[in-house]
Amino acid sequence: MMQPTPAPSSAPNSPKLQPLGQNEEPSYPAPPQNMGSAPFGILVGLFEKLQNERKHDRRKKLIDAWFNAFWQHWRDEKGHDLYPVLRLILPQKDRERAVYGLKEKNLAKTYIKLIPLGMRDPDAIRLLNWKKPTERDKTSGDFPTVLFEVVSKRSSVIEGSLSIDELNDILDDLSKNMGKQEVQSRILQRVYNRTTAEEQRWIDASLLTVYGSDYDFEI
Repeated sequence: MMQPTPAPSSAPNSPKLQPLGQNEEPSYPAPPQNMGSAPFGILVGLFEKLQNERKHDRRKKLIDAWFNAFWQHWRDEKGHDLYPVLRLILPQKDRERAVYGLKEKNLAKTYIKLIPLGMRDPDAIRLLNWKKPTERDKTSGDFPTVLFEVVSKRSSVIEGSLSIDELNDILDDLSKNMGKQEVQSRILQRVYNRTTAEEQRWIDASLLTVYGSDYDFEI
């Protein structure tokens, strides 16, 4: 007569899995540590290409080609953790950073102070009324571009010096200090002092989360 198959048993020395407590978080392996970062300006070239190409299939080819080249360099020179880069390319997918509490009007007032501009300066008025085109300035409805045009006339930064990691830290600080206008203003002063007008355009686009229009990086 055939005997029933015995139930499987654990090896004598195998660890027993303990159920998680009610408030206990599961543990995950630590992420790989990079050996350094790269200039944020490297990403701006990608952003410009994506903005200028509206067809989905061509966008996908662009970003595939960019990542194939960039990933090889990043892996060899920096490390295996691409998360800092992805946070800046797809900020709308980032769940670690809360909102910044910064709207166009707040950014306009902040930049008027840190540039600085007089309140009657035509560019100060233009920043505050960024939705309204004038005979001289036709750009309207796109705050990052209006800001770029104002900053580019005054900024002395020829080459930005912020790295990808440094910008992520700055964005984290802005998020942590949501509602603290003076603190956020000091943080944005660092951005103004160390980035080009073109880089600031894309940083402010990220702050405003103006995706779904000209700054949509959904691919």
